[in-house]
Amino acid sequence: MIPRRRPDAPLRRLDSRVSRRGLLGAGVLAGVLAASGVPLQARARGGVLRLAVARPLPQGPGWAEAPAALGPGAVYDTLTEIGPTGELSGELAQSWEAAPGARAWFVALRPGVRFHDGTPLRASDVIASLERHRRGPAAWALSRIERIEPQGPQGLRIELHEGDPDLPFLLADPALVIGPEGRLDGVGTGLYRVAETQPEDRLRLDRVPSHWKDGRAGWFDAIEALHRPAPRDRLEAVVAGEAHVTGPLPPALLEEARAAGLGVTAVQGNRQLHVTIRRRADGRFHELLRQGVDRAALAALHGGTPAADHPLGPLHPALSDLPPPPLDPEAARALQSVELRFTTWDGCPTEDATFRRALAGPWAAIRRHPDLLRALASARATDGPERAAHYAGAQAVFARLAHVTVAAHVPAVTVHARALAHDAVSPLAPLDGGRLAERWWFA
Repeated sequence: MIPRRRPDAPLRRLDSRVSRRGLLGAGVLAGVLAASGVPLQARARGGVLRLAVARPLPQGPGWAEAPAALGPGAVYDTLTEIGPTGELSGELAQSWEAAPGARAWFVALRPGVRFHDGTPLRASDVIASLERHRRGPAAWALSRIERIEPQGPQGLRIELHEGDPDLPFLLADPALVIGPEGRLDGVGTGLYRVAETQPEDRLRLDRVPSHWKDGRAGWFDAIEALHRPAPRDRLEAVVAGEAHVTGPLPPALLEEARAAGLGVTAVQGNRQLHVTIRRRADGRFHELLRQGVDRAALAALHGGTPAADHPLGPLHPALSDLPPPPLDPEAARALQSVELRFTTWDGCPTEDATFRRALAGPWAAIRRHPDLLRALASARATDGPERAAHYAGAQAVFARLAHVTVAAHVPAVTVHARALAHDAVSPLAPLDGGRLAERWWFA
């Protein structure tokens, strides 16, 4: 396992396993394996997987915002990958090594990798892609990078502002895909390539003839995606056999899916159900939400557990026992006059990354709070029970300020035809952590 080290302690070459400060503890891992309910199976290659997706299908430069299971995990690769049971492995990175203090990292790229247009993967492509991401929505993940330099055509050196043993986990973020010279226009290094220009509501990806993952992933001959914005339309597409799989649906539709005989694979990870008010509201409504949302009822409806108002989830070893706020009946009645909006948020594999992403997104309003910054800095400099105590303090600050109402920890759900088979399913996000196209197959 990879132990946590102080920032000034030397780091040996990291292996690909995940420590408790990373993704999964042993007890949680057992639960994930049990949740999949599927033993290791022989895989068969063939068939066309059809996905019904909510988000618009990418065209041209729109691949920077590709839906899950089409961009990363299909057309594109990232430098590292977190497997369904929590193991960290290299994808485009063959190996990585940290200098003492974990401020400088050396990454060796996998040899022989080519983009779909035939050009070889080079360090300059990776650097250009990461520099692009530093200016985009995933900038939070790379905010500690000071500079990136090539080390020959197949290596790079990443220098950080401060030591960060979590960098290999951050590089697995599905947003950090690699394109030729940093372009994200549908040409990647993944198992599937864009077949042709198609209508806005349909997209086809074909399996590449050969890939370094052959025999380990990529079991479909092709992938077809159908744009179906409405949840009921996505469900009906799977029921009718027009599609084989779709992502999360409202609870009532999930019951319909089960009644129709579809598979509903739900894995508990760090996914959260957030509650906001649809129209602009003053600060009074933040307090009403905190006290008036029936967290127990929402958790039961979504198959999850009630949550306190902070970003950490059940897979984080430092998750504290902070209880959710009790339900205030008067606040609940006051909320009956407003329209509530429910959204989901997946967090990140590690605590430090989750806090960083939260403060760059939903909780941005408190990102400079001195008590919070002090607790997070202290956690990064310590280990064991002391570190957990600092993270508990950070969670308490989030919950006390209550800028986001976190109603429940909810499972990542995938709805699919029974013809599809899989092994353990990733708890990180729906559609097997977004890598269903790589990992599933037709039975």
